[in-house]
Amino acid sequence: MEFFVFRLNKLKILDNREWGPGELKMLSFVTGKDVNLPALDDLQRTTDPAIKKQFIQEAAQSVLSAKTLMQLDNVTDDAEITFGDTGYALYTADQIPVSFNWSLMIFEMDEDINALGRKIDEIIKAPEFDGFTQNVLTLVSAAANPAEVAGVAIAKYIFEHIAEAMIEDKDDQVGLAYQSFNRFEHYPKGKRKKNDVPDLSNNVRIDYSIFGTQYQDS
Repeated sequence: MEFFVFRLNKLKILDNREWGPGELKMLSFVTGKDVNLPALDDLQRTTDPAIKKQFIQEAAQSVLSAKTLMQLDNVTDDAEITFGDTGYALYTADQIPVSFNWSLMIFEMDEDINALGRKIDEIIKAPEFDGFTQNVLTLVSAAANPAEVAGVAIAKYIFEHIAEAMIEDKDDQVGLAYQSFNRFEHYPKGKRKKNDVPDLSNNVRIDYSIFGTQYQDS
């Protein structure tokens, strides 16, 4: 038996994009070949484009269902946000994944977090999502690992549309991170711990850890 967990331990926000303490929203997705996307395993088992589109839609719904969305209150410049002495699990599994991708967005938005969650879940119902599924079918047709390629594309699509909504509403992006991990390079012994990792905007410092182990089920 195996156990795996990917944790967020601490965030440091250099500039909260507010004049004083602010309320920030954090959105996180973890995707990969064997993470949350079982529907994509069937992509290569059918030649029917309509069924393939259905698998992609189901996978997108899985990504949205597995999102981590939380509100960070009273965040000041140079604030350090800790998640207790154990950290906050962004993803857990009973199998150590061969690889996975992590996307993190932190933004300043006054909208109620429940309303924001509903808005995010509506993304795959928008008319343009049908065109996206067709693009994914083209992308995975030549991919060695269709499930992983589709998973990355789905997470990217969702993030881009959230970012577009933020720009339209004049909300400020505080932090953005995209990271890819594989077992052989980044956690060969099941463990990895990094502190003060800069995000893409260089406005956030991230502490995270990976823990995976094999054990006997008694």
